[in-house]
Amino acid sequence: MAATAFILAAGLGTRLRPLTLRTPKPLLPIHGRPMLDIVLDHVRAHGHDEVVVNAFWLADQVVEWAVGKAGVTVIVEAPTILGTGGGLRNARHVLAERFCVVNGDILSDVDLTALFREPAPAVMAVRRQITPVHTGVSLEGGVVKGIDRVVGVGDPSLHFTGIHVLDRAVLDLVPAAGEACIIRTAYKALIPEGKVRGLVHPGSWVDIGTLDEYARVGA
Repeated sequence: MAATAFILAAGLGTRLRPLTLRTPKPLLPIHGRPMLDIVLDHVRAHGHDEVVVNAFWLADQVVEWAVGKAGVTVIVEAPTILGTGGGLRNARHVLAERFCVVNGDILSDVDLTALFREPAPAVMAVRRQITPVHTGVSLEGGVVKGIDRVVGVGDPSLHFTGIHVLDRAVLDLVPAAGEACIIRTAYKALIPEGKVRGLVHPGSWVDIGTLDEYARVGA
């Protein structure tokens, strides 16, 4: 069966070094469990039985993690990392016509089912921020109008959570080879056409991006 969920787990984890020198970031433990276990539980809770996970840095550990996990397919990127867009393009042959994308280092309770219900080729979960730490995203009537430094003008009070739903056809907008960012390719093309919707996520969301953030969550 085709996968309806894609978990990004190929990053180098440079900001979490030295912890990631021997362990890929998504496998670092949170209260004794690998982050990937928690993210997988999240997508499973929304009915996604077939899941693809990409891997690059210390990929053999991600492959080993998936052993015995029914419905989980690991795709190893080689010889170079492919980025968010390239990674999705590389997995296109196993993805369903519509699927969700979740970062392997973000812990949240984003309503993936609600994202799937939105009638658009791409649907982003966005979140309010008091301090503009993350790249701003502007939203008007549920339609994404801009992303700072990518396309249009972003709203500093909102940011992309790294969680979204895509039609597989969106991957036609990603370059055919090499590393590529899904935001700077597909989204850059779709937003001016009004084809990206956004839902504001009011619940929990934690990006395990730095050593301080990892310590706060409770390793």
